[in-house]
Amino acid sequence: MLRLSLENLHAKLGAKFFEFAGWNMPMKYTNSLKEALTVRNYAGIFDISHMGRFILEGPDVIEFLQRATSNNIKISNNRTRYTLTLNEHGGIKDDNVVFKLSDDKVLFVANASNREKIWNWFQNLLSKWRDINIKMSDETLKTVMIAIQGPMAKELAHKVLGTTYNLRKFRVVEGRQDGAAYVLSTTGYTGEDGYEMVTWDIGWAEKTFNSLIELGAVPCGLVARDILRLEAGLVLYGNDIEEDINPFEAKLDFAVNLSKEYFVGKESLEKVRQEGISRIRVGLLSETRNSPRRGDLIYKDGKRVGIVTSGTFSPTVGKGIGMGYISPDLAEIGEKLVVKGIKEITVRVSKLPFYDEDRYGWRRKKVST
Repeated sequence: MLRLSLENLHAKLGAKFFEFAGWNMPMKYTNSLKEALTVRNYAGIFDISHMGRFILEGPDVIEFLQRATSNNIKISNNRTRYTLTLNEHGGIKDDNVVFKLSDDKVLFVANASNREKIWNWFQNLLSKWRDINIKMSDETLKTVMIAIQGPMAKELAHKVLGTTYNLRKFRVVEGRQDGAAYVLSTTGYTGEDGYEMVTWDIGWAEKTFNSLIELGAVPCGLVARDILRLEAGLVLYGNDIEEDINPFEAKLDFAVNLSKEYFVGKESLEKVRQEGISRIRVGLLSETRNSPRRGDLIYKDGKRVGIVTSGTFSPTVGKGIGMGYISPDLAEIGEKLVVKGIKEITVRVSKLPFYDEDRYGWRRKKVST
C-alpha cells in the first residue's frame, strides 16, 4: 500500500485511515459532516497527494494533449483546463486537469485509481505517434499535493505564503518560498473557492500544512471530500463515470471539443451525437434525510428507469442527495422518482449543484466569516 509523505502528521492530527485506490488515506479526523460544513463556511485542508501527477515537456506537448484528450488544450499559459481521456469508442478512461505552465510544459493530473492506466495509455499513444516529441515523468511519489478550500481559504493561504495572488478561477502560477518551489492553482474538487498546491519539498509541505491549521483551517478527510464533490454535482471516476459511459451521457459535453481535427474517440462521439443517448446523469434530491446509495435502482410508475451511482446525506442541504443515470425523457428538473435499495426513497430530479449558489460555492454572492 502506498503511503502519503505526510502520513505521520495526519496521524498526530487524529486521522482515521482507510485504503483508497492503493493508498493509506485519511478517512476523517473528527466528524465528516462537520468537516464538510467547515469547508462550506470557512476553510478546510486536504492532503490529495494520492492524485496522479505527470510532468509533460517538449515542443509537442500541446499537440499531444490535443490528440490524446477531448477538450481544446490550446490555451494561454498559466491557465488550467478540465479534459477527458477517452478510449476509441468514446468511453471515459479518466477525467483530468491540465495545468499549462508554459508552451512546452504542463502538469497533468489523473485520478489515483487511473494513474498507471493513463501513464501506460499515453506511452502507447506516443509509440504510435512518431511525430510527437515530448518526454513524460511521473512525479506522484516525489511530490505532495495539498488543497485548501472554502470562502476563507485564499486569505489563509496568502498569510502563510506571504504573497497575495489575484488569480481568477482556473488559473495556475509557479512560486517559491524559503527555497521551496510550488505550483499553485485556483482549482479544486469541492465547489468552493481556494487553491491546490503541488511541491517537491516535503518539509515545506508539512510546514505549510501546519501553518494553515494554526490559522484555523480544519484538516478534512476523503469522506468529507466525497460529500463536498457530490453536493457540487462533480463526478467521481469509478462511480459516476467509467469506460462504458460517454461524455454526453455524463453531461460532460463542456469538456469535449468536436471542432478539433482529431482526438481519440472523436469519430465515435460524432456518431453518438447524431444518434442520441439512451441515458443521462442527473441529480437526485431526497424528500428526507434518507439518501440514495450507489447501486440502488430508480423507478418511475413501477418501471425500472435507471441506477444510482453516488449518494450521501448532505449537511449543507439537510437532505439525502445522489446522482444516477436515467432515461433522458425523465430528466426534467422536479421529476418525481422512486429509489429502491435497503429503503424505498422518493426523490426528485435536481439541479446541480444541489446547494444555493448565492450562499455557497465559488460563485456565492457574499463570503461568510
